[in-house]
Amino acid sequence: MNATYGGVLIMTLVFVTMFVVIFTGLSGLTSRQFHQGVLQSQDERAFQIAEAGLNYGRWRLAHDPQNFAAVTKDVTDQFAGKIGEYSLTFTSPQAGSSVTKIQAVGITENQPGRQVTLEAQYGIPSLARYASITNEDVWYGGTLKGYVHSNGGIRMDGTSDSIVASAKQTYTCKPIHGCNNVTKPGVWGTGSDADLWEFPVPPVDYASMTLDLQDMKAAAEAANTYYGPSGNFGYHLLFNSNNTYSVYRVTQKTSSIWSYAADTDWQFTSHDINNKTFVHTKTVPANGILFFSDNVWVNGDIRSRITVAAGVLPDQPSTNKDIILNGNITYGGVKDGSRVFAAIAQRNILIPYSAAPSNLTLEGAFIAQKGRFGRRYYDTGSHILKSTLTRYGMIASNLTPGTAWVNGSGQVISGYQSGTASYDPNLLYAPPPYFPTAGEYEFLSWEQVE
Repeated sequence: MNATYGGVLIMTLVFVTMFVVIFTGLSGLTSRQFHQGVLQSQDERAFQIAEAGLNYGRWRLAHDPQNFAAVTKDVTDQFAGKIGEYSLTFTSPQAGSSVTKIQAVGITENQPGRQVTLEAQYGIPSLARYASITNEDVWYGGTLKGYVHSNGGIRMDGTSDSIVASAKQTYTCKPIHGCNNVTKPGVWGTGSDADLWEFPVPPVDYASMTLDLQDMKAAAEAANTYYGPSGNFGYHLLFNSNNTYSVYRVTQKTSSIWSYAADTDWQFTSHDINNKTFVHTKTVPANGILFFSDNVWVNGDIRSRITVAAGVLPDQPSTNKDIILNGNITYGGVKDGSRVFAAIAQRNILIPYSAAPSNLTLEGAFIAQKGRFGRRYYDTGSHILKSTLTRYGMIASNLTPGTAWVNGSGQVISGYQSGTASYDPNLLYAPPPYFPTAGEYEFLSWEQVE
């Protein structure tokens, strides 16, 4: 009996020991799981606190857009009191960009050693959101890549990969666009992808595209890149591949010939350079702005962020100035946003009769504030017809733009016989210097920083 009781006692002790070991292990596991759960709960709370910080940061940008000072704020609960805090740091936009980065660090009151860091980017879109925007009727051929808008009607005989929008339900198509004052839909034509045609849509306030030339002039004066009246026919501005530019004074134009545009009718004039004198070569200024109170011919290699403006102030129609595109304007194959260009003319942006090559490349944003972007109609001489126009960026034209003139059979009889136009997405949030933005900060990206 004693042996039996001894065996039972030993077995009991073994089982008790096993239960104690298991219980101790389970208790430790439960404790660790509970502790881990508490930490995860605190991490989640820290995450939510950091999110609250980003929301406050965006609110402050909307109400005080020039304030990029760091800030720390408590987060409280009406019952529990202070539950944590967030610290915000703002990275102000780089020159020529509207993109702001906000970093928010969320910390809980109970576990200040554990924190969550979130980063978000916000940007104000620029007015260069369109591949083409016009304030009058327009006729498109060739290939368009990007959003196109007209406050007038659109004859669309080309191809497009994006929205083609008109503010008109119907409009009167005039002879210059192949009609005899016939009523047409806001967008019509033989172009493909009619599912992308939208009309009517709200009109765009073209006046908002009228940039503040006075501010640009003041910035150019501060950078010593303001050029007053030339005393002759204007200036030739040539950009060099080493990020310098050369300025010439145009002393003589080529012989006048007859040409036509709808707003001027036939004119006996010239837009080409015959003689010029060298002024100087300088490095492109840090603020990227050059201003000319005269007509200016422009071409060359863009190697930084540049805006060229032409106009006479105070603004009077009789003294408005033009920019003439004297040849190729290119980024040298670099299209990452580090090289952007804008030409802003008080009146017209013109492609001349002879100087522009038969295969012309234009990269940048081109704005004709009061006039038109395009090439006049020429019917005599050896430069009537050109081959291909390739654009990358955007145009804005107050009057009807045009680079090709066709006859009643649809055959190009003057100007560029074919062309492509592609939108530069870098212009939306990182436009050329002094290019205006519109609207409020928009969310761009978000990430958690480990």
